Amino acid sequence: MAKCYEVVIFTASLSKYANPLMDILDPERYCTGRLFREHCVYMDRVYMKDMSQLGRRIEDVILIDNSPNSYRP
Repeated sequence: MAKCYEVVIFTASLSKYANPLMDILDPERYCTGRLFREHCVYMDRVYMKDMSQLGRRIEDVILIDNSPNSYRP
């Protein structure tokens, strides 16, 4: 994917847990950005991924997530 797209990982996990896992999964650092719980907004008892943190036009973003409740445009 990184040959054609900018790949950014955005997880609701804490960086101290997610970073070591990302280092294993992406040792070549193809993912150009990492966002964590610290970049989320806590709303309605859920950590929501605030897509404005990407600094990209939402029209240019492809989002893959296992929970539709965890993100907002």
